[in-house]
Amino acid sequence: MVSTVVPVSNFGHGSQTAKRNWDIFKLQRKILLIFGLWPADRLVRRWYLKVLIAVNLITLAICIVGEFMYGLYAYKDGDLSETIESICPTVARISGFLRMVFYLVNETKLDHVLNCIGKVLKEEHPQEKSTNKKMATLGQQFTFYLFLMMFFAACLYGVTPFFIMAYNWFHGQRPLVKLLPFKLALPFDAQNSYYFALTTIFLNYASAPTITSQSGSDALFSGVCLYVYGQFQAIQLEMEALTATLDKTTLKGSSAETRRVNDELRRISKRHQEIIDLVAEVRTAFMPNVLLVYTATAIIMCIVCVAMLVVEGIYKLTYLPYAFAELTLLFLYSYSGTIIRDSSEAVQTVAYNFPWYRFDRNTRHLIQMMMIRAQYGSNVDVPFFETSMASFSAIVRTASSYITLMKSFL
Repeated sequence: MVSTVVPVSNFGHGSQTAKRNWDIFKLQRKILLIFGLWPADRLVRRWYLKVLIAVNLITLAICIVGEFMYGLYAYKDGDLSETIESICPTVARISGFLRMVFYLVNETKLDHVLNCIGKVLKEEHPQEKSTNKKMATLGQQFTFYLFLMMFFAACLYGVTPFFIMAYNWFHGQRPLVKLLPFKLALPFDAQNSYYFALTTIFLNYASAPTITSQSGSDALFSGVCLYVYGQFQAIQLEMEALTATLDKTTLKGSSAETRRVNDELRRISKRHQEIIDLVAEVRTAFMPNVLLVYTATAIIMCIVCVAMLVVEGIYKLTYLPYAFAELTLLFLYSYSGTIIRDSSEAVQTVAYNFPWYRFDRNTRHLIQMMMIRAQYGSNVDVPFFETSMASFSAIVRTASSYITLMKSFL
């Protein structure tokens, strides 16, 4: 393990350097690059990626304004169904827009965290490879299923109007009423074939930054937490491996064995502190996004579930994968925080089980320091929220209460 203070300049030269050591986050990186934003590439980012980021942010902003205005007009006309249908994609776009704004604001901190991980992966100990590979595989699976759910929801939004128009045409609707994938206020006549085609293309393109901004950023957080979890597990394995090398036939370690044990414990203790420092950096870098997810998810889930109750026909199906995706996002954040806290506290048990009583005061001091650090634990908590499964349960219950309350007014 190396110090977490890694000069950014060491990783900022050339495109090959920018792509180095990202196999552990390869799928997250590909998804975020659809939006144009991979924090570790900030010093070598090409001009067209900067343009892509600007285009995607502007696209989201236009959709947010248009959908909000449509929802406002529908609300004034007393059409609850139309209002909710326009609000659902709006809150998703606002959430994605803010995620990417927070990424840009905290890009230096995110870059530092990723470069620290990249540096450690480059110099990883052979014993860590299996653990890191396992955590990377799990992170890629989480990312794939999350992106698949959000992609499926976006596809349903895009194709559902065409199914409805085909059905209406088959049943003799003349002239055919053209339906857009998303409901928004427009400064032109959407029934004009030319404007309809352009608007449909634009709105379907807007789904790309919407789903990549959420699935990419949230999956990256989960992947980083899984990597940290693997590092805490590696500490436990090293402590257990050191215990296995001790001579169990004696009640007191020899001077040579004591020196060897102290050297190993100093290295493990230093590495333990560096992992704790890395967790603190992860918490600082991802804090705005974690706070956004925990603040907004209950409201989003409430709106989506109410939409499923209000809308009719095939449109109900479009909200099912959306609801599952939001629930999965919240679960990933809660699960990620839980495994970091639990694995950090588990180090205390492993340290206590080490036969420290057979060695000198230096050994006992090193063990005590590790136990004290582990006792306080490491976490990625944010103000007002604890990233844990308990918070996940509480937010789901809160969303259920909101749904029940809103249903009573329908």
